[in-house]
Amino acid sequence: MKINNFWLKQSNLLRWSQKPTFAYKKKKDNYTDWYPDGKINIYDNCITRNIESGLGKKIAIYCIDKNKQIKNYSYDEINKKVNLFSQMIISQSKSKNLSSCKIMIHASASIESAISMLSCTKLGIHFSVIFEDLAPEAISKRISLFKPDIFFSTFSKKIFKKNILNKIKSRKKTKFLFFSELKNLKIKKIINIKNRLISGNKEMFTLFTSGSTGEPKGITHASAGYMVYTKYTCKHQFGMNKNTIILTASDAGWLNGHTYALFGPLSFGATAVLIEKPMMLIDDVFLKKILELKITILYLPVTLIRLMKMIFKGLKFQTKHLITLGSMGEHIAPSVAEWFAKNFTSKNRSIVNAYYQTENGAIIASPTFKQKTSLVPHGSAGRLATNFLKINKLYKNKKTELKILTPWPGCMKSILNGNKEWKKYWDKSNNFRMFDLATIKNDNIFIHGRTDDVINIRGHRIGSEEIESVVLRIKEIYECCAISINNDLEGHVIYLFVVSKNNKLNSQITKKIVSNFGAFALPKEVYYISELPKTRSGKILRRLLRSILINPHSKNYGDLSTMLNSQIIHEIKDKINHNDQN
Repeated sequence: MKINNFWLKQSNLLRWSQKPTFAYKKKKDNYTDWYPDGKINIYDNCITRNIESGLGKKIAIYCIDKNKQIKNYSYDEINKKVNLFSQMIISQSKSKNLSSCKIMIHASASIESAISMLSCTKLGIHFSVIFEDLAPEAISKRISLFKPDIFFSTFSKKIFKKNILNKIKSRKKTKFLFFSELKNLKIKKIINIKNRLISGNKEMFTLFTSGSTGEPKGITHASAGYMVYTKYTCKHQFGMNKNTIILTASDAGWLNGHTYALFGPLSFGATAVLIEKPMMLIDDVFLKKILELKITILYLPVTLIRLMKMIFKGLKFQTKHLITLGSMGEHIAPSVAEWFAKNFTSKNRSIVNAYYQTENGAIIASPTFKQKTSLVPHGSAGRLATNFLKINKLYKNKKTELKILTPWPGCMKSILNGNKEWKKYWDKSNNFRMFDLATIKNDNIFIHGRTDDVINIRGHRIGSEEIESVVLRIKEIYECCAISINNDLEGHVIYLFVVSKNNKLNSQITKKIVSNFGAFALPKEVYYISELPKTRSGKILRRLLRSILINPHSKNYGDLSTMLNSQIIHEIKDKINHNDQN
């Protein structure tokens, strides 16, 4: 079957008002139109369709707020809230033409963000969700880039005016509304707003992510292509169906907060569990309470899973419902996988190490939910999500930059105001660059870090993750990160950041590295810190560590708005300055 025909067939996963006659049409600038002659409404596929099939009374969403309060909302209740919110959007919009309207949502993984996002899909409005905990400068920058017609915020009006409003460069077009005050808006009667039909290739949402420079990039996805690929990976990687209850520990402003926390589950008539503060899951009493919701899939950042393992020593969690643990951010170490299998007592357990980027829309490679933990090789990103996703030739022992050779519907539609950035993603043969180094063994793909994380020392090429995997064999080390700096005198120099309660492990680190690689791979310095700087999805901010090493006295390290634990910066700078003085 040809690729175009395959993805046209997969469009049957969705309900269309007008079915497409072809899947995609490739253009000269590497831009691909997906399902452009089809007419669809995403809300219809997530809510309306399920109500019509008799699932109106079924719980669609559990919301766990910051105070650990759990509330549930049926598909019927969600529909009423969305109709009310959609009316409010229409009444507040300055533009009569909704097709050109854009809405920005500043909220956590909550009922507010869910209703806002679903309302936008009902009305066919292009939206962007940004993290609730962003700094004022980061919020203002994203507003200036996206230029929304309406901006919804969890901030109070007073705080917003004081800290943010005066920092926004272009705000004439934008109307600012606040969730705390929306109840004051008078809607006489809730009307069942008609689902607005849009082209399959109409923009659905934009997510901001930081690139190598630290500047935010607005990654835009189209409606139908994104939903087809989302539903396909939900089905084949997670085994999702209407009986699924999935908890995805992700901020609403992250791709997972869209794909696997909301739109994916609801498109199956399943139940989504949203949690505002994922760190609440390291409370064993509360975790047991959450599992009592009969959760079948836990999809968590690896960092959080490691913390659970460290804190829940000797504890077992009785659940007969949980079948899948998914990881985001990085692969799961064997010890963590073994711990999960041993301590979460349920049948048919599986580990899904998910590999993808914001630009991909959904999972690119992963072991399927059918694979047993023991069959997933350590460090493997699994296999491609489908045979109709082709990549460049990879080798067993030679690290090669991973590229995608064929179109897939989850691929980003464009980069907001970023033509120059767009071109970077495509090589001379029009293949999509992932900027990751990879090898392959028995069809399992192994990711060895970003192309700019390769360390070259006197002709020896070694990936930073290779060094880290060896160091992590020391039981007392919870996490570590190897960073290389190019020095005019010495060439590439390695620095190692270690998270451990024991700060006297240098001799063990030296022994491990020398025995596995040789003395050339030894770090110049080892810094013991309380935690590694990470994004909200659990990825280590290597760019930040490299920048601090180069200039520990700087007060500006670029846009760090996606950072989870910004307070750690001061500790890292102090450690580096202290070691330099000694």
